Amino acid sequence: MAPNQPSREIACYFDVAVGRYIFGESKESLVRWLRNFGLNPADREISPTWLLKLSRPWVPQEFPTLGRDIANALPSEVQRRVFVAGRATALLFEATTETGPVFASVVLEGAKERELSNGFRHISRVPLENIVGSFSARAVSRIPVSRADGAWIHGRDHNPSYTVLATRMVAIVGCGAVGAAVAKLLAQAGVGKMLLIDHDSLTTANVGRHPLGIEYAGLNKAMALSAALRKSFPHLQFDDIFPKRFERLSRPDREKLGSVDLIVCAGIDFDGESALDAWRTSLDQPPALVSTWAEAFGTAGHAVLLYGKTSIRPAFDESELPLMRLTDWPDGSGTLIVEAGCGNVFQPHGVVDLHPVIGMAASLVVDALTNRAPTSCRRYWLGDRTQVLSNGGTPLLAFNESKVVREVAW
Repeated sequence: MAPNQPSREIACYFDVAVGRYIFGESKESLVRWLRNFGLNPADREISPTWLLKLSRPWVPQEFPTLGRDIANALPSEVQRRVFVAGRATALLFEATTETGPVFASVVLEGAKERELSNGFRHISRVPLENIVGSFSARAVSRIPVSRADGAWIHGRDHNPSYTVLATRMVAIVGCGAVGAAVAKLLAQAGVGKMLLIDHDSLTTANVGRHPLGIEYAGLNKAMALSAALRKSFPHLQFDDIFPKRFERLSRPDREKLGSVDLIVCAGIDFDGESALDAWRTSLDQPPALVSTWAEAFGTAGHAVLLYGKTSIRPAFDESELPLMRLTDWPDGSGTLIVEAGCGNVFQPHGVVDLHPVIGMAASLVVDALTNRAPTSCRRYWLGDRTQVLSNGGTPLLAFNESKVVREVAW
C-alpha cells in the first residue's frame, strides 16, 4: 500500500494461522501479495475495509475506545461496506507527521448474525443502523501496524534509489551460487522485476555456498529461486522463469529477455556466454549487460558492465579464458577437483570466498540501473595474495594488492 494517499476503501485478509491482519491497496493486489507469500485465500476471505486519513495524529487520550468513536467518522455508504454481521472489522488509520506517515489500526467486534437476525426473516432484512449499533457499543482492540510496502522495506521512506529501482527489470542468466546471490541482493535493493534463467537443478553439494537451502535440493534453480524470492519479497515480481539454457530459449522468450533493462550473466559456460553475447549485440537496442565470474578459490573476481552493442567476446583468448585474468594456476594447481564416484568437477572454495565478488557485481548492477555508472567498465576484486600462493597459484602483475576493488574503463 502506498502511504500519503487520501481516505479510501482498501482490502483486508485475516491470517488465522498467526492471528494477523494484512491490508492491501485493492483485492487484486492483496491476493497477488498473499499468493507470493505462500497463502491461497478464498475469495470470501478478502473483505473490503477503510483507511481513514486523519488531519493530524491522535494523542493518547484521543485514541478511540468504543466502536462508535470510529463508526461516527465513517459515511453511511462506507459503514454498509465494512460492517458485516458476524465478522470482525479491522480498520486502518494514517496521519502525517514531521518525520513521515504513521499508521494505526483497530479491530471492532459486532454481534453475531444469529443475535442480530432475531425478529427478522433473514439477516439481509436487518437495518444497517442495527448492525452498526452492535459494533458501536463495544470496545475496540488496538493492533500494532508494521508497514510492508516497498518504500518502507527498502529504506524506511529515505532511499532515493528505490523509486528508480522499483521500475527496473533485470534478467539473471545463471542462478548458481553467484547469480542467485546477486539476485537476492538486487531484490533486497528493491529491483521491481526479475526474469530468471537456468537449466540446472540444485544439489545438496551446492547448498553450502548457494543462497537456497536444502529444502530446494533437486529442484530447478531458476524455479526454486523464484519461489524463495517471492515469499521473501512478495511485493516484487519474479514471475518470468525459464528452466533452460539460454541457447534453448524460444523467440518469444528472447523477445521478453530483450525487453529488460539489464542482463546479469553469472557463472555460465563459455558457449552460453558467447551465444548470449552474439544475440544481445544483434539487437537494435540491446539491454545493458553485467557479466561476472570468480577466479579459482574465489581469490579474485570480475564484473564487466557493457552498454549498447559492445561485445564481451574479444575479452577471451583462443582457449576461451578471460584475457584479464589476475591469477595463474600452472597445470590446474588443484583448481578443479573430481567429485567422488563420478566425473563432476568443482572448485574447492566456500561462500565467504565468493561474497566480495557477489557484492561487487550487485553494486555495479545497481549503479548501472541508477545512472551512477554511465559508461562501460570493469570492476575487479583482488582478494588475498597469500591464499593464491598457498594454493599453488601465481598472482599476476595486476594483483599487487590484497582485498581491494578497482575499476577501469572498458
